[in-house]
Amino acid sequence: MSDRLPKDFRKLSIQERRHVLADTYQLDNEQLLGSGHADELLDLADVMVESAAGFLPLPLGIATGFIVDGVEHSIPMATEEPSVIAAATYGAKIVARGGGIATTIDDPVMTAQVFIEQANTRVAAALCSTSDPSALNELAERLKQSTDAVIPAMTERGGGYRGCDAAWLTETQLLRIQIHIDVRDAMGANVLNTVAEQLKPVITDYCGGRSLMAILTNDALQRRAQAEFRLPLHALRRKGIDSRVLAERIILAGKLAHEDPSRAVTHNKGIMNGVTAMALATGNDTRGLEAAVHRFACRDGQYRGLTSYRLDNDELVGSIELPVPLGSVGGAIGFHPVARMALNVLQIGSAGELGRIAAALGLVQNFAAVSALVAEGIQHGHMRFHAHRLAYQAGARGSIIAIAAEQITAGGVFNSQAAKSIVHQLITRNEQR
Repeated sequence: MSDRLPKDFRKLSIQERRHVLADTYQLDNEQLLGSGHADELLDLADVMVESAAGFLPLPLGIATGFIVDGVEHSIPMATEEPSVIAAATYGAKIVARGGGIATTIDDPVMTAQVFIEQANTRVAAALCSTSDPSALNELAERLKQSTDAVIPAMTERGGGYRGCDAAWLTETQLLRIQIHIDVRDAMGANVLNTVAEQLKPVITDYCGGRSLMAILTNDALQRRAQAEFRLPLHALRRKGIDSRVLAERIILAGKLAHEDPSRAVTHNKGIMNGVTAMALATGNDTRGLEAAVHRFACRDGQYRGLTSYRLDNDELVGSIELPVPLGSVGGAIGFHPVARMALNVLQIGSAGELGRIAAALGLVQNFAAVSALVAEGIQHGHMRFHAHRLAYQAGARGSIIAIAAEQITAGGVFNSQAAKSIVHQLITRNEQR
């Protein structure tokens, strides 16, 4: 039997692809059922990606109790990491003691880029001049007229052209023209790519040369959200540690992530545990989001943590700023049933609201992780969730999972042998009743 897929694999129906996969790689029934057992979802997968052979079910959980700008929200999150939603809910509960999170957000401006090779050097120099903007202003007027013609519906909704800039890239000898577009409630990729492609002839007509490429940039420096909470020290109460001492340790941990890039990587990963999980649940582009956030984290030349903490009299103040290239319409958001469900649960009506909640979630997620790290540590909570996984792997199902996990945790031995022994005893006891 060949261990290679046929050359016409992509031309098969999704059911045929699944049969071929099963035969070629000797997949068992559990693997097949786990990758798709509902015809409607298989059809959905087939229209979303080429050569679809199933789907990857991820747990969808709800973090509760988030007070954002005075309104309580429940936040859908799709993630495989066990402690993320628990930490978010716990952090939200603590922050709510101080009134919750206040947020602000920039206009949803994203950028399309056109790169020109062999541009007229005189024109390129004029466009990039910092002392005489006349050439750039002239090109800007042409680009505005063309952009309005390409995306009239976006312009009618209050979005559209917001400016342009030019830069000469010395190493590649390319002229970069950037067009900034207010994309309203869309993430904006399709809009930006359409604008970039359509404006190529306008730009080359003005600059000479030819276009190397035209595409959006996921660098979303103009589309940022900010969030802040103020928490009275008494609300920080935690068993075994003084509230002021805990606050000072949280502040120091924030400074550490600002100074040490190797710590900042994990610090920011914790932030994105929540933000990415919400983005995935709402059908947004998680890769574009992550790229934008990590680019923003090193905007001054060093990779740094995105949150900061300080004491203001008897309050701990936590804050965050990050780019939020998220949409509430378009792409998978409009037709994926889980994305629609997630937006219904969030009870929001715009991409701006989604971005505000993303910033609040990222701040709370980080606060929960850092406060645990500098107090009792995070491993105890992680192992409690790990016990549930061990119980499941050992054969526990239904109500037996929680009972077995509790006994595994109490025993303090977290391995498959201990889990199998506990689960076997519980199942045997149930059968004898």
